[in-house]
Amino acid sequence: MPSPYLTSPSAFGSAVRAARRRAGLTQGDLAHRAGVGRRFVVDVEAGHPRAELGKALALLEVLDVYLAPTQLSPIAPPLEDVDLDAVLSRCLTGPS
Repeated sequence: MPSPYLTSPSAFGSAVRAARRRAGLTQGDLAHRAGVGRRFVVDVEAGHPRAELGKALALLEVLDVYLAPTQLSPIAPPLEDVDLDAVLSRCLTGPS
């Protein structure tokens, strides 16, 4: 059975693809509603590891999927130092 947690870009992409299909949207529809390019949706669904977090969150918002971190860090790193893989790993893994 696959993990219920989004611990990699490919798992995140698979979750976006599944939610998009459940919503009955094409990649173009999702891109338009989220204000991103269709190529971005294609890259996210393919598990591209450098997808921009803000755009990825916009896709989820359109799909009514929201991330709830299990633990917040008191000090945020500078935005340019944010690594989507690390953020997903911290925010979407279950309790230790």
